[in-house]
Amino acid sequence: MKIIEANIGNWYLQCIPKDGARISVLRYEGQDLLTANPPSFKVPDKIHGEYESRPVYGYDDCFPTVDPCIYPDNQQEGRDHGELCWLEWDVQVEGNKLICSVDCLHPNVTFSRILDFAGNKLSWFFQIENTSATKLDFLHVMHPLLPLGQIRSIELPGYSSCFDEINLHELPLKFPLQVSGHLIEVESGFYEMLLLKNIDAGSVKLGFQNNTNLRISFDNKLFPTLGIWWNNAGYPDEAGLRRTECAFEPIPGTCSNLSKSFNDGSYLSVEPGKTLTWIIEWEIHDNC
Repeated sequence: MKIIEANIGNWYLQCIPKDGARISVLRYEGQDLLTANPPSFKVPDKIHGEYESRPVYGYDDCFPTVDPCIYPDNQQEGRDHGELCWLEWDVQVEGNKLICSVDCLHPNVTFSRILDFAGNKLSWFFQIENTSATKLDFLHVMHPLLPLGQIRSIELPGYSSCFDEINLHELPLKFPLQVSGHLIEVESGFYEMLLLKNIDAGSVKLGFQNNTNLRISFDNKLFPTLGIWWNNAGYPDEAGLRRTECAFEPIPGTCSNLSKSFNDGSYLSVEPGKTLTWIIEWEIHDNC
């Protein structure tokens, strides 16, 4: 399978066009910011969703939903983690940019992801061009799987509620430090999927063991929910398949399900023949 490689300043990356333009490697000054391709893989014996039928690592995009659901626009059944990770993309390196794009048929859009590297900053530019004749309502969720075992500190924004998306109940965690402590204390063999709702700022700060610090910045008016996936070797619960990973995911809905977010009135839209763009920034610092 063809792999696109690029060294841009202090950054190094690998991208696989046929595999949903997966970013399989992303490093800054030698620090891996994403999880690596597992040395071996088999499809789980239990049913964990279609997404688990392929190796899970690195970065890909979830659009127009994360959870499988019925799309509100056309009543079609949406795939697990969306449509884009199953497609072959066009990928080009131009100067300090990695330019990835794909034509999607369900729904009818051209989706673009551009990584722009400048010094210690990585800007993720996203664009949806609606090529259909009707308005498109959607979610887009970045899906960067980070190496949980290397994270030493977490700084989160304030929020109105902390919701356990796996067990479907609100947790009595009222302050960001309580959530950070809760995550750090998750024992091996367990996992969490939390939703911080109505966040008051679009900012997450992560400290790695080697003193690399990553700040993630985004528009919390577009992305009012922060999803946190924290998997400490608990999922999938089968021998040889349990992964150690985490993700901090700005969500433009109330949850990872487009249909539910649509009913809740929180989602993104683009009119026919129009485009919508947004940006999420990653910045590396010596001190968080």
